[in-house]
Amino acid sequence: MSWSSQTDGGAVAYPFGQQPEGSAVLTAGGWLMGMLAVGDRPNLSTDDVGGGSEEERALAFSTYVAYCGPYEIDGNVLITRVAMSMFPNWVGGDQKRYFELSGDELVLRTPPVEIRGDVVVNEVRWVREE
Repeated sequence: MSWSSQTDGGAVAYPFGQQPEGSAVLTAGGWLMGMLAVGDRPNLSTDDVGGGSEEERALAFSTYVAYCGPYEIDGNVLITRVAMSMFPNWVGGDQKRYFELSGDELVLRTPPVEIRGDVVVNEVRWVREE
């Protein structure tokens, strides 16, 4: 599994490092849940899920992404209507991913998006485990 970002100039980055951790569940009934995190994230200094310092909470937020909602397939596009997300801006909108499925590997790519002045395509590779 991996998450890479490639700019239109060809530069490749790994936003969550070379060994991210994650899980994606797509049910036959049409519900998607996806989570992706930096591997080996540090613990916060507290057991209170709403606690920790502002710096610790900012680091935890910036090293994890998760969303869920009903999905549909349109050709080679997976469209999730986001019901809940760690990134609140996505809630109520659609997340579109171009997909390729080969054996136990699923590759999802975003449409090109502008990020900090670069046009970027993000690619996440998943491997089926049951």
